[in-house]
Amino acid sequence: MKALQVLRSSWPLALVAAVVLGLTLGNVHSQDTANSKAVEDANATLQAVGGLGVGHIQSSLGMIGVTADAFAKDVYTPKQVEDLMNGTINGIEAVKKLLRRLQETDLSDDDEEYIDRMINVYNALQKEAKSLVVFTKSKKPADAEIFDAARKAAVTKLGQLTEGDKTSPDPDTAEKTQE
Repeated sequence: MKALQVLRSSWPLALVAAVVLGLTLGNVHSQDTANSKAVEDANATLQAVGGLGVGHIQSSLGMIGVTADAFAKDVYTPKQVEDLMNGTINGIEAVKKLLRRLQETDLSDDDEEYIDRMINVYNALQKEAKSLVVFTKSKKPADAEIFDAARKAAVTKLGQLTEGDKTSPDPDTAEKTQE
């Protein structure tokens, strides 16, 4: 079944590429440049939030991919996938609420923008998880393609977040160049 082949073949390479990209390019720094002790402490806190956030994003991406792969190999039933993805979706939602609360504090515009970008990646992950649930229930090739597109979008947004700019290579191109 071509739909299951899509699930088995493409996510591991995309995850590895995203993790390597995040580790090599993803140094998280507050954009504030003042040298006062309070600013240094705030910067350390924001750097920790950013670093932990990127790590959580990468782990969530991996969780979704591993779950898809396990389903493709008949390890999980659609109900098990739904339960796992609901936990992932709900956990992401809790983190997004915490990040929004952080934005209510006195952050620089650049720090607020970075948190917005993190939330944007989290939104893409939630969409990916939801589309996996839909596919596991329907097993339709069209739903597999929707899941694959959502996965690629999440990987692209993660790359944009860790690169610190608004451009990122197409995940399909990155996969082909590493094969």
